[in-house]
Amino acid sequence: MKKKTQGFRLFYYFRIGYATYLAMFIGVANVLTTTYFLAGKKIPWIQQIFPNFESYVAFCIGVGVPIVVVVGWLHFKKMGTYTQEVAISQQYSPYNYKFPPGYNREVFGPTYLAILSLNIKRLKGEKLTQEELENILSLEKKLKELMEGGFAGSPPKGVLE
Repeated sequence: MKKKTQGFRLFYYFRIGYATYLAMFIGVANVLTTTYFLAGKKIPWIQQIFPNFESYVAFCIGVGVPIVVVVGWLHFKKMGTYTQEVAISQQYSPYNYKFPPGYNREVFGPTYLAILSLNIKRLKGEKLTQEELENILSLEKKLKELMEGGFAGSPPKGVLE
């Protein structure tokens, strides 16, 4: 792997780990403590409902988690925001302009080329060579492996674990 791309990969892993896990837990703890100790302690009726911090946390988790799950569901299913995120990602993905690695490059690309070659030979009235026949049989084996849930080529480390 090139040093430049390795740096971007590490930065991506850092962003995902930080934004998805660390920041979420820190953010939740921050919101709960800030709202309870700054706002809740100064409003008497909130202190009557939540006499201690633990009851406040339990209530917020019990009510907040289902609300956040519904908002996440709406994000994916009803609001159209996820559709636009995917559309933008597709528009700028370099793999939309070249064969992506994996089954596309390992199986489908060579299969398309074999089909084209077969059609050209058929139009010219030529017969298949033994090497071409073996290539087609190899591609057939790879396609069957994919259809049975197997992998094509050599998947990256961690995929099979």
